[in-house]
Parts: sequence; C-alpha cells; structure tokens
Amino acid sequence: MLFLSLAVLAGATSGAFAQQIVLDNTFQTHLHPNTESNKWTVFNSTIKRVAVIGAGPAGLQAAATLVAHNFTVRLFDRAPGPGGNWLYSEQVPVRESYPDAPLDKERWLPDTLPATRYYEDGDEGLTLDERWREHWQPRSIWNSLHTNSPAIITELPEVPYPPDHSWVIDAHTIGAHVRAYATIHSLNANDESSVHAYSTRVEKLSKASDGSVWQLTVRNLKRLEESNRIRATWWTEEFDAVVVASGPYDSPHVPEIEGVLQWSQSKAPNPAKHCVYHSRVYRNPERYTGKTVLVVGVGTSGSEIARDIAPFTKKLYASSKEYDWDKLHPFQRRSFRRFPAETEFIPQISSFQPLSSLQNGIQDGQIILVNGTVLSGIDEIILATGYRRVNPFLLSVLGVKDAAELAKPPPTDVFNGAPLKNVHWTGHYIPDPTLAFTTVRPWTAGRYQSYGWAKVWEGTAHIPNEAELWKQYNSSRWNNFRGLFGTGPSEAIVRQYVTWLNNESLEHGGRLVEPWPLENREIFAYYSNLEWEKDYITKQNFTRFENLPAREWSKDNLWDVLVMEDEFW
Repeated sequence: MLFLSLAVLAGATSGAFAQQIVLDNTFQTHLHPNTESNKWTVFNSTIKRVAVIGAGPAGLQAAATLVAHNFTVRLFDRAPGPGGNWLYSEQVPVRESYPDAPLDKERWLPDTLPATRYYEDGDEGLTLDERWREHWQPRSIWNSLHTNSPAIITELPEVPYPPDHSWVIDAHTIGAHVRAYATIHSLNANDESSVHAYSTRVEKLSKASDGSVWQLTVRNLKRLEESNRIRATWWTEEFDAVVVASGPYDSPHVPEIEGVLQWSQSKAPNPAKHCVYHSRVYRNPERYTGKTVLVVGVGTSGSEIARDIAPFTKKLYASSKEYDWDKLHPFQRRSFRRFPAETEFIPQISSFQPLSSLQNGIQDGQIILVNGTVLSGIDEIILATGYRRVNPFLLSVLGVKDAAELAKPPPTDVFNGAPLKNVHWTGHYIPDPTLAFTTVRPWTAGRYQSYGWAKVWEGTAHIPNEAELWKQYNSSRWNNFRGLFGTGPSEAIVRQYVTWLNNESLEHGGRLVEPWPLENREIFAYYSNLEWEKDYITKQNFTRFENLPAREWSKDNLWDVLVMEDEFW
C-alpha cells in the first residue's frame, strides 16, 4: 500500500504544499483496515441507477459527479428549480404546525400507482396557492439576506464569482451562482434533460422486498393555468443507490411554551395576518413600520432579521437564554454583537397568558418572562427558533426512533439539528451503503464526498466491511469526526478525503484531487478575524496546525468554522 504526502497525492509542486503532513501508520490503518484479507464492502449487484434527492449545492454536485461517471441519474426536488435554500421566492411556506408536527405521520398515497388527480380551488379546504406552496415549500431566505461566510468558502467549482465581488455576498448572487452551476451541467429547470425532475417531491423511500433495489414513490405537481387546476401525478421509480441531499432546513421548530398555541391563532385586523410566526416566512421589513416586535431566538436569523427591521420598528425586543459569554462559540457572540443597538434584550419566555380574543391582535396580551417580568404591547412575534430535520420519506428506512433522534429541536437558540445517526464519515449509511447522505458542507467538501460515492459505487474506491464501519463509527477518534457532521467538514475531514480518494485513485484508477489551497486559507483567516471575531485565527494557531500529527486533527480544530455558518441560521 503506497501512502504519500497529501501534496504529492494531489500532484502539487509548490514548496508550501510540499510541507504537508505525511500520514502516520495509525491513520493508514483506519483508512485501509484488514488490508491483507481484503475485507471491503462488497455490493451484491452492479450499481448503475442512482437517485439524488435535493437540488441544492450538495445535490447538484452529487448529480453532476455521478453523471460524469456514467451513472444513470435522476435528480428530484420539490421546488420548481435548482438552488435548494438559495432559491429565493416572494412566496412563503404554508403555516407551520403549532406545536411541532408529529414525526410518524407518513404522507398520503393513492392505493394504486401510477395515479393522477386534479385539484380545483377549495378542494379539501385548500386554495390552489396553498396546495402549491405546501408541495414545494418556498425557501426561508429573505430579500436582503447576505451570507455570513466569504465567497472563498461559499463557492461551487467551475463557476467562480467575479473577481471584484464583495466580501459579503447577497442571497440573490448566491442563487444565481448555484443556478449557473446547474446550467453548465444541464441540470437547470429549463434544460431538456431526463436527469432532473423538478416540482417533484419524494413521498416515500423503501427497499424492495428482496432487497435488490431502492424504490422511490414521488409526486409531481403542475399548475394548469388554462383550467385553473392543479394536476398531481404519483409514480414509482427503482434505483440501485440513493443520495439524500435534502439538507437540515426541512421543518421549522416551534418551542413548547405555555400558551403559544392560542397566541399562534391570533390575527391582527386590517389586514388579517397572524401575529406569531416562524422566521422562515420573513421576506421584507416594510411590514414592521411603526410596530413593536419581539424576536425569539438570538442566532443568525434572529440577529439579521432584527438588523433588517430595526429602522422600521417602533420598539424591538429580543428574547434569549442566559449565556456564559466566554463559553459561547464565536458565531454565537457574533450574532449577539450584530443585533442593532436599539434592541432591548429580555429573558426567556415562561408563558403566554390567555387572550380575550383571537381577532384583535396580541397587543393586550401578557407575556410572562422567566424572571417574573410581564411584557405587553407587542404587535408581532418572530420565532427565530431553528429547524428540525424531519423528511417524512425516510421514516420507512430510519424508523420512528432514529428519525426522532435526528429531528431533535435545537438544544439552544443558535444550534440546529443533530449529526446523522449510523452514517459513516464518507456519508454511507452503514446498514446499507447503497444509501448515502450529504454530511459535509457542500461548498468546501461536497466535491470530495460526491467523488467518493462515485468511486465506491463504480468500484474504483473501497470502504471497509460493515463490521469495520461500525468499529470506526463507535470509536472515540471517529466520533470526533462524526460529531463534526452537524458543522463539518473541518480541515481534518478535507485532508482525510483527499488522502483516501488519492490513495484509491493510485491503486484503482481515477483523477487525483487537491487539498484546499493555502492562499484560500489565508484569505479565510483574514476574513474570519475581520468579520467574525478579532484574533479568532492568530498567526500562532494558524501555523501550528501544520505540525499536528494526523491523530490530533480532530481535536480543538481551527477549521470547523468552514462549515459552521450553515448551522447557525
């Protein structure tokens, strides 16, 4: 087994890259266990047909990579076009559930498939607009949103931003960037292609009774303007492997606070609009002119929406838990600092007292805080309280117990979601590696993970057998890496991918990949010190990383932040 430095594996020639770490024997053993007996995962049949669920930055890269490796690919997304969370629309999602919707509720399916049904306005108590929005679930970004990461770590390959772009990129620019990537790979909605299926929601994922193939049950919605109807079509397709790239923002989280259910039903007159709602429906600030607004949650969504609406509001409150400032992650401290100066911070909410009417707004209602203070006179409440990863189509695969673990509400005001359970660091689902999940940040490591799936499924790379996969999954070292999946990849994970992929290519064929360029890391270090927190990355801790042995890469890692901003909305 030939193991070289990362620079040599990647074909790099510069003196800086030549100083990259040579992997030690411990790391080699983890990557290629049981070499002598060749105990790798063996697939029962050739993998040719692959489904990719989700057409955001992660799913698009997976689909493009798999197509380039001659797989027959089908890309499904419930939205009318590519972009994932960066597909902006003035449309807003349908009303969220109060309290959170149950996890074990599978979607309704016709008794016989394929099936077609036509809906008119008012059928089943839904307008056509509500039915359409429930199907595709307009994304959570607002009109003035800017990313809290620089272009250098928010960029897909092959479609660079203009050289004179600003440090902070707006959501519309990012959306266009993602669509450009889709276009050059013939994955945009207007491309004549059999690969993509937009406006098509995966309703159920299951394995055939003989275990041979995956079966996807999907539903497509099409608006028929000429007859003012919506046509729904259900059918099934079979695949040898599946990539789940549906992301962490599937379902809004509503905190369990006494009285929140009644308050969520209240509407203010002229015009009649709900007074309590999740931040995912926020689009523009003009609605808040002259109003007193309470933002619940102090993560990125809470702070950025507060900055947007502050010039319009009469009074602005923000409710947060009590924190130890020194123990907060720099992103948490950044969110606090970015609240506008006029924000009045208040403690957590203990209860919403009963309202006398649901038709006159919430101004006369009383909010009891945990310190006993009574707050009133609020016009609107924005719940910037994060998301759960629900994805009902996975219930038949994961089971209700594991799905509940995955969908746990954020443990604080700022963190979202939980690491994927029973998933190897490569993204393969350990009980069945023909199922894979996007577990890394797509902008920085999505290209490596997608390439890994293509190589494993085509036979030019190997992963260990199931026993060794579980051994790695349960070991303390690999738990450190797995723990990064909610926020990872870190520099350690990137290096791990580069080493594994290049070693496999040297043995079994395939192109070599490069590590993250040092010049990009320097730009990132400058940006993070300027925009996130002063001295977050100092010269000392920036350079010391190069001298860490491989077994230490997952400890106290400086580069987790390469992906953390995705988890702080």
